[in-house]
Amino acid sequence: MDTREKNHAELAPSRSLREAILEERLKEAESIDRVTDRRGSELARLEILEANLGDAFDDIPEADDRFALLLSPSEPARLWVDMLAYVAMDAPARTYRLIWNGGAGRRVLAETEDVAEMKNHVLDYVAGQIVARERQLQGLADRQAMRAPVSSRARRGIGIVVWAFVIGLLTGAFCLLALAYLITP
Repeated sequence: MDTREKNHAELAPSRSLREAILEERLKEAESIDRVTDRRGSELARLEILEANLGDAFDDIPEADDRFALLLSPSEPARLWVDMLAYVAMDAPARTYRLIWNGGAGRRVLAETEDVAEMKNHVLDYVAGQIVARERQLQGLADRQAMRAPVSSRARRGIGIVVWAFVIGLLTGAFCLLALAYLITP
């Protein structure tokens, strides 16, 4: 047994707790540096995309206040396009992702490493939202235009029903009075 203990003692390097703590602190510092560098890189890439999209967002109609480029340095960093869609970076692959957050969950709408290509995807998304809103508003206007004649006919129909009820009441009352007059001696 003495030989085993001697072999084990020879295999284990001797270091102090102070050295172990120092090594752990160095590892933690390197890890923090990597995370900080990654976040800085993400923010820089999203700022480049924001600068590329800035002029295009000036063309959005002033009446439409749904869209605004907003860079949030959250974890992960996000470039918000509207209330539901944003661009985030996939850190290891350095890939831009256009993500839509809807009631049914998250959906990746586009994914690319190229800034110009992501700009086109964002512009396609914004254009699609504007056209869908116009179509929706046009549909509401069409429905309101169709309802106007129907509602005036409905009012006339209700008026006819009310008059028929009143005439029926008067006719019934008159018939009852005539019957009572004929039955009484």
